[in-house]
Amino acid sequence: MRRYRRNNPINKTIGITFLLLMLALSITGYSYSHWTKTITIQGTITTAHEKTACVRIMKTLNGSFTSPYTGQDLTEPTQYIAVASTTFPTKFQLIITVENCGTVNITDAVYDTIENTVEPINWTVNKGTVTWENRSTAEYFVFNYLNWTIGTLEPNEKTTLEIWIQTLRNPAEKYEPTTENQDIKINKGANITATSELGPLFAQTDEITLLIVNTDEPDNPNIAVITPKLPYSTPWAQDSIAEYTP
Repeated sequence: MRRYRRNNPINKTIGITFLLLMLALSITGYSYSHWTKTITIQGTITTAHEKTACVRIMKTLNGSFTSPYTGQDLTEPTQYIAVASTTFPTKFQLIITVENCGTVNITDAVYDTIENTVEPINWTVNKGTVTWENRSTAEYFVFNYLNWTIGTLEPNEKTTLEIWIQTLRNPAEKYEPTTENQDIKINKGANITATSELGPLFAQTDEITLLIVNTDEPDNPNIAVITPKLPYSTPWAQDSIAEYTP
């Protein structure tokens, strides 16, 4: 006897449903992988705020502004200098520059020492006041101590002190330099002490020392060359304090 199996309509319905579901999932997956849309998010982002106290200082020496032949003042500087002159000194221009390199106000005071081979003869400042204290260390030797009270500098503000100096006589009554291949120290490192709302600041420049070098040009035993070549500037000396607030 042959038996016939009847198709169950319920099984057929389940199969069709399963196939439709798989097809729908496939279409959805394909669409999702190719779906793009820009989403705009509105709101406020809070970042840290930096507050900086900063000061920097440098020195520049220009010169010589004296003719090594006649001793007359020059409007344009020369690299030559008279050696062992008994009749005239040599003049230089020294400029001290201070800058507020921060974002808050600072109050500054500068201290420097002019060495005993040279002396200040006049000075000009575009901000603050300048006082001098001269101290004798031995016979014929005097150091000139500079105190420059600048006052308040606002952010990015810069100020300068221009000092004209000249060489001095030694105990033999000859103006420096008295020999070739001799050092002449102009001044020590300039100190700056600044106050700010973030705390104190301090920086110090290099000193400036000249070397007087023998030369064949011009052909004169009483004239030498100044090195380094002027104008010469010390590197900036700087100090800073940073504060971050939300």
